[in-house]
Amino acid sequence: MKTLVTKRLILRDLRYSDLEDFYNYCKKPNIGPSAGWKPHQSIEDSMKILRMMITENEVWAITLKETDKVIGTIGLHVRNFDNAISNQKEVGYVLDDIYWGQGLMVEAVEEVLRYAFLDLELDKVLCGHSLANIQSKRVVEKSNFSYTHNEFRDHFDGSQIEIRMYELTKAFYLGGRTT
Repeated sequence: MKTLVTKRLILRDLRYSDLEDFYNYCKKPNIGPSAGWKPHQSIEDSMKILRMMITENEVWAITLKETDKVIGTIGLHVRNFDNAISNQKEVGYVLDDIYWGQGLMVEAVEEVLRYAFLDLELDKVLCGHSLANIQSKRVVEKSNFSYTHNEFRDHFDGSQIEIRMYELTKAFYLGGRTT
């Protein structure tokens, strides 16, 4: 994946050497459930997930520029057949809670949107959050996504969780930009 750089962040390929940073936030009880996944129970769990993410090559490590510390991940995912044939992907992200409220995820999402529309030439980017995930809702709003619908997705505990879905089209993205 192409490395993306913002004012405070570097979005780069995940590495096996990121395991400790990755595990340290993935094990927290308030991180995974907000995104629909179970907190990692062991560093071995984190290694399995990290290995899968490296193999799939759809996810960037979010790192602080000055330290290269992994503080989260952000990805562009096809998710389903309709997305593939419609030239659209869904952005998904997670950030260690000690970095919430600093505008870092908005910064990362903005750079991924630039890449999605200008480099990949996608027609649309989708995004969703659980109804209870207020932090993610704020990122979505600040990134100019428009609400489309609610849907239910599988939650790690076997239940269904309601997701509020949004979209941002390339036309709106380019039309809203000033040079």
